[in-house]
Amino acid sequence: MENNTYNVKELAHKLKQGSITPAEKIWLDAWYLNFNDEEVLLSNSKHQTPEQLRESILAKITAQMETPAQPARKVVRLWRNIAAAAAVVLLITFAALYKNEVLNIVDPAKQVELTVAPGKHKQISLPDGTRIWLSPGTHISYPDKFRAKERLVTLEGEAFFDVVHDEDHPFVIQSGQLKTVVLGTSFNVKAYPDQIISEVTVVSGKVGVQEHNLPKSQQVIMTPNQRAIYNKNNRLLVKEDYPNASEFLAQRTGLFSYDGAALQTVIDDLSLQYDIHVTLAPGIAKAGFYGHINTNEAVDKTLDKLCAVMDLRWSKTGNEYHLQPLPPVN
Repeated sequence: MENNTYNVKELAHKLKQGSITPAEKIWLDAWYLNFNDEEVLLSNSKHQTPEQLRESILAKITAQMETPAQPARKVVRLWRNIAAAAAVVLLITFAALYKNEVLNIVDPAKQVELTVAPGKHKQISLPDGTRIWLSPGTHISYPDKFRAKERLVTLEGEAFFDVVHDEDHPFVIQSGQLKTVVLGTSFNVKAYPDQIISEVTVVSGKVGVQEHNLPKSQQVIMTPNQRAIYNKNNRLLVKEDYPNASEFLAQRTGLFSYDGAALQTVIDDLSLQYDIHVTLAPGIAKAGFYGHINTNEAVDKTLDKLCAVMDLRWSKTGNEYHLQPLPPVN
């Protein structure tokens, strides 16, 4: 029997009976490999489940084999069993190539939304093992399963990231107008929606930062002890050295240390941590503060400690706090 005279239905019967020759088996396997299986590309398929896809493949095989002149129903039934087994193999092969598309149909990923209350800190772990320390008043959104080319999360507020390395799936943070891309590293992102300045500070590894609408040639690449500063008003993105980047390892849990920082800087930190508004009396904003602050404590207790060190007193009117020097002692 010549190759060009082989009959698919006859070979199917011989395969079932165990009488097929090696040459015939090679031809039959080649025929099936050349079968039109475009519908297994689930991203463009009308089928919603693997079961629907399997039935469609079997129907197409049967349609190619059956003709009005030769019903051959018994052989078709035998071939349907063979085709069913082959279709399973085919599905397994394409499941490996298009597993994400299949999984998104069978078990779609869900978006997780999380907001941290003012004065609270929270640590979470993502599906890939990445750990994140969320600062107070921060909102984060991420899928409960990472299946896309990028591991994408969105952030409003401040968070410290310890990203698991995966060179094939970059970790991307969308924070306002900034896009931060990493493969595996630790860094801090500060991007509150109501603040003009956003910052990305690198503790370890390498991080790329880019403004959405700026060309890639204007992105900045940072290594440890560097940070990117972005100004929303003039859309200026710059990189600078930041030797104290390791301080974020403590700040991620709410512990702040100051070595002569201006009082205004300390108050800015407290305002974000506690979601409060604080005014300073004239002349004290530049005074240097040395000490430690635990923002996990109540705001009143924190202000008591701060004022004790700085010889200040605080008061509250409505939702606003006021700091001023102690009155002179007579």
